[in-house]
Amino acid sequence: MSLKFDEVFPFWDSLTEEQQRQIQENTLRNFCPKKTRLHFGGGECAGVQIIGSGRARVFITSPGGGDITLFRLLEGDVSILSAACMLSGMDVELDMEMETDSQIYTIPKKIYRRLYDESAAVKDYTTEMISEKFSDIMWLFNQFVFSNVASRIAGALIEHRALEQADVLEITHEALARDAGTAREVVTRILRQFQTDGLVKVTRGRIEILDAAALGKI
Repeated sequence: MSLKFDEVFPFWDSLTEEQQRQIQENTLRNFCPKKTRLHFGGGECAGVQIIGSGRARVFITSPGGGDITLFRLLEGDVSILSAACMLSGMDVELDMEMETDSQIYTIPKKIYRRLYDESAAVKDYTTEMISEKFSDIMWLFNQFVFSNVASRIAGALIEHRALEQADVLEITHEALARDAGTAREVVTRILRQFQTDGLVKVTRGRIEILDAAALGKI
């Protein structure tokens, strides 16, 4: 599978032929099996990464070892925060875990940095994307602070239902806890209540959504 840069980057047509060639000839492609983890930050900039195929979860890890899901990247999405530290001096500590077998394309930092310095369109795109992602993260943390846990768990179930396009989800309580920013024990307790209310059916390693509309209203 070859990456179509003109479909990924809105600034592609504004680049010179030489700039386009630099990207095409230097972009690296890697196959990452499911559960592969990548770390960004600590002064190490990976460059700009693109999900060619598959799905990845981006999260932060606490000193105690727990983690909170920030967002997911799907086919064609750009992981712009993996390049944030080289573009704006921000040292963002993030991890990425492949939720499926994935193809990851990486534009090396020196190549993208050169484009960023040379092209106003690339600079505008990058600044806007980083700002947008940080806005998403701030919204997420506001949800953690101001919304109740049951609502976050219901939202996580609805998100996974949309991702898998199925009502039966093979997902653990621990995975839901990461998405909802809470403890596994809390997830188990709330799922039991959801089951009592007829919203879901819980079995080992599997959750069947029985009433998505009601979950969406929690």
